Amino acid sequence: MSYWVAVVAKNAAEHLQSTLDSLLSQTLRSERVIIVDDGSADATPEIIARYRREHPKRVSCVTLPDKGYDIRRVPRNINYAWKTAETKGLRTDYFMISGDDCTYQSNYAEMLVSRMDSLPSLVVTSGQHSSAANALEEHVPSGSGRMVRCSFWREIGGEYPVKAGWESWLLHRALEKGLDVKLFSEVTFEHVRPRGARHQFVYWGAAMYTLGYHPLYAMGRIAKNTLLRTMPMRGSMNMLRGYLQARLGSSDAFISPFEFSFRNFVRREQLQQIRKLVIKLLRTN
Repeated sequence: MSYWVAVVAKNAAEHLQSTLDSLLSQTLRSERVIIVDDGSADATPEIIARYRREHPKRVSCVTLPDKGYDIRRVPRNINYAWKTAETKGLRTDYFMISGDDCTYQSNYAEMLVSRMDSLPSLVVTSGQHSSAANALEEHVPSGSGRMVRCSFWREIGGEYPVKAGWESWLLHRALEKGLDVKLFSEVTFEHVRPRGARHQFVYWGAAMYTLGYHPLYAMGRIAKNTLLRTMPMRGSMNMLRGYLQARLGSSDAFISPFEFSFRNFVRREQLQQIRKLVIKLLRTN
């Protein structure tokens, strides 16, 4: 039951200390916390330096140059953390991905790992974000707070694609291989920064295109977010804009489509869900 943690940080001085305290005080102790500092211009480097002094065998850091904020670097930075772990010889069973503004219940890692240990086909899990909006929206493992089985990660190449939809890509790759992913609602964490605060949900819309979402499923997701108010109206409109702009074509590699066979799998999976929903509605009426 061993794991390490990747923390992606950018100008995180306000919340990083509580995140690291939460991770370092888990009942199931991590082998290492690897922080990728994406060129922070605030007090983040000083906070990281202090934790490295206080926990020299448990906290490491990769420091990158400051190139401003860009959502595209998030998957790259997680990949940097993985490569650093491999270089350090961290051969754990699992690794956890965390944002720089998350706090976790004290047995968060222990509960997820124990569930994964008991079910070998379970390769990606997370707890439930504690906000009411996320309880309505999320039914699959979150991006932050995600626990990944290392053997599965290596099997699919050992890195996230640097492409819109990278977080959902991992889940669909697992399902494509007949494996399981699961969100455990009884295991909770807090994500302080509002969802979409930095990219305003535009890339969520683009991700639906890159992943091959069926148009009915994509429109249904946007409608659900609007009706249930799981995101601001402006966020829903930005999500729609991102989806439509991506469908019209772009030279931007970040929003180019994944391979056809993968997109086809995602679409077939969603069509099955749509059919089940239609049948359920017909039977209800």
